[in-house]
Amino acid sequence: MINLLSVFIGGGVGSVLRHMVCLCVGSHWAVFFVNILGALFIGAAYEFFALKIDFRPELRSFIMTGLLGGFTTFSTYMLDFGMLLNGQKTGEGILYLFASLIVGLVFLFAGMKIIRLCF
Repeated sequence: MINLLSVFIGGGVGSVLRHMVCLCVGSHWAVFFVNILGALFIGAAYEFFALKIDFRPELRSFIMTGLLGGFTTFSTYMLDFGMLLNGQKTGEGILYLFASLIVGLVFLFAGMKIIRLCF
């Protein structure tokens, strides 16, 4: 039960953080930024928890599933892509779609590498 509560609280905090970033940036590129940053953080968190096995499962769930799951969002990413296509911004939409995937993967592995180098 405490694990579910950890995910619930983390998800709320992550969602609020995402909303704040989106307000500051003010365009669909905010979700791009959030997803890229989230990829870096989740890659780093994954490696950190893999190397440091003495952390409580509730903390892992809070950070990985809750906080980072609430912070990043695939559904908003898809909505932004669809809105760009509907707004006749096909080129920007395709750039946004593929840049998010490619740069996201690069940052995911960068986060993992950073942790491997530090620990």
